[in-house]
Amino acid sequence: MNLVDRVSAVRDRVSALSPRVQSLALYLPVLVVAALIRLVNLGNPRALIFDEVYYVRDSWTLWNLGYESEWPDTSDFVGGTTSAFTTNPSFIAHPPLGKWIIGAGMAMFGPDNSFGWRFATAIAGILVVLLTMVIARRLFRSSIAAALAGTIVALDGIAITMSRTALLDGILAAFVLAAFLVILRHLERPGWGQWLLLAGVLLGAAASVKWSGFYAFAAFGVWITVDYVQRLGGRAAVWPIVRAALLAVPAVLVTYVASWSGWLFSTGGYDRDSVVIEGNPVGSALASLWTYHSAIFDYNVGLVTPHGYQANPFTWLLMIRPTAFYYDTGCGDGCTEYVTSVANPIFWYFGVVALVWLVVHTVRTKSTAGIPILVGVAATYLPWLFFAHRTVFQFYTVTPEPFLALAAVWLYVRLWRAGWQSLVTGLVVAGVVVGAFFLPVWMGFPIPVWFAAAHYWFPWWI
Repeated sequence: MNLVDRVSAVRDRVSALSPRVQSLALYLPVLVVAALIRLVNLGNPRALIFDEVYYVRDSWTLWNLGYESEWPDTSDFVGGTTSAFTTNPSFIAHPPLGKWIIGAGMAMFGPDNSFGWRFATAIAGILVVLLTMVIARRLFRSSIAAALAGTIVALDGIAITMSRTALLDGILAAFVLAAFLVILRHLERPGWGQWLLLAGVLLGAAASVKWSGFYAFAAFGVWITVDYVQRLGGRAAVWPIVRAALLAVPAVLVTYVASWSGWLFSTGGYDRDSVVIEGNPVGSALASLWTYHSAIFDYNVGLVTPHGYQANPFTWLLMIRPTAFYYDTGCGDGCTEYVTSVANPIFWYFGVVALVWLVVHTVRTKSTAGIPILVGVAATYLPWLFFAHRTVFQFYTVTPEPFLALAAVWLYVRLWRAGWQSLVTGLVVAGVVVGAFFLPVWMGFPIPVWFAAAHYWFPWWI
């Protein structure tokens, strides 16, 4: 029996099971693999890599003071000096929720435990794999297709490294995917709007991690509006659209402001008392928060500091400049610990081809089946094209990556049904093999220098 026949036999056996058993039988192994990849050796390297130097320390002061504060230049956080922070406020570039979540892991395992620094992002990464499978099951009505989508994300280098590094983008991806799933549920069975309310809370949480969550809120809002108009007609859709806005918009705003509660209810935060309205402490706090946001906005829009690993958003789909997070030869002669966020090349580039194919197919056939996937990509990728002048990085694609995986599965399914089973099987197997080859440089294992160099497939990946 050849490999294609074996795959078909497994598919037939799985299809004979009940839908719930099918899902469990297929999802559980994928989740176990994803969890092992994200949790094993998580504390290594024991160093603040890349922007962890900001987010880990900010998370710990936020957890202790309610706001981010400064650290003395002489403090050695990695060496155990975890209480040397001052009460002097520190200016920050992103909202606090992601740092609250990172700080929770540090509170559980101790601030001097590098496993604890990254525990929350690892859990978020595992959730991203699960959410991708649940979304794929809803889109493709196939547990096998769902498991394949989860496998692609589980073995993707960007998803893995962002799960194993205490940065904000992996947490953002989890909230955006959760909101996307909830909106899918709403569009299938609207109910009284409870799903929209939950979507508003999730999107508010996403924006409370990074402001790019607001892009998803805008794109998903357009998606819901267009769907209402198509299904109900112009005039009949007016009230449902207004009701949707009345449910979702306040939920987003309340969630977002609530994420700043530590800053609002403390007195030492940056710009906390920049506006004082006599006899109105609540008004003073909210006005000061608005002033602070103006400063954060100016900073983010004007961030053009050159960086060796910055990547123009127009090149993200080509994966021209993946981010190297860490490189250290202290593990011995001829040995290195190397961490790079390069994606799984097989799955990534196939996903890009599938995305282009899906766009062309949707335009030519006017099919709406792929619209949710395209909305997801538009919400998480297209806005960055307007900020190509800024200092941005390839690892920001951890948020659109699950939607690329869904596009890949869409094309895999079409090719399989068209009789290209051998090609599909070969591509999936190749993706798994290449993923295994890249695992050491995604997980930070000590490896020979020559083996690390074998992962520089192109000069611009160094």
